[in-house]
Amino acid sequence: MAATVKTLLEHHGELYWGARTATPGYQYGISLDVVPQGIEAQVVYVLSDLDENDAELVDPEVLLSCYSVADLERNGIVPSDLMDENESEDGSDACSAEDGAGVPVIGWYCIERSFFDRDRADELAASNDSLDGYLDIVLSILTITPEEVEAGLPSLDAVSFFDLLDELEGIAERIDSGDLRAPLPFDFTLVNDALLGWQNADEADFR
Repeated sequence: MAATVKTLLEHHGELYWGARTATPGYQYGISLDVVPQGIEAQVVYVLSDLDENDAELVDPEVLLSCYSVADLERNGIVPSDLMDENESEDGSDACSAEDGAGVPVIGWYCIERSFFDRDRADELAASNDSLDGYLDIVLSILTITPEEVEAGLPSLDAVSFFDLLDELEGIAERIDSGDLRAPLPFDFTLVNDALLGWQNADEADFR
């Protein structure tokens, strides 16, 4: 059974992994950490290298051993620099070589980090209403009551990993489209932009 948002909250800060059947080799990790100031969310995108038989080198077993972003690099998965202009003449990049520890690179990753501040909940709610509820799940977590926590968060039982993934992916999509403009009602950081440039494809192919 796929992880629910409630599962992510119960194991706060740990990466949970999923993949869409329509995008083989492209896998997603999500972590949620509820802190007194608000919610820290991370979406990690991993694209696997393939072996000589076109099988993924980053398989689910590898990813399930990664509980944090630091674990990715320990497993030979490195930040993408595919958008780096300093490519070699044959089109390969630094990620395709062995890293400093002598571990063969088996994939690339990038991260979208968001922080939703409790003190800006009203501002986030107004933005959410203006864009058709694009962060309904996040807002419901941010404004959850102590009574709901004590009851075991029943409202989150049916909210899946992929429901939350759709919301968090939508942040970058709305920034790209211009629907979300500065100042944002939350903090957003993109680490190592690997979302463009793969196989000279359009961004829509990977969204």
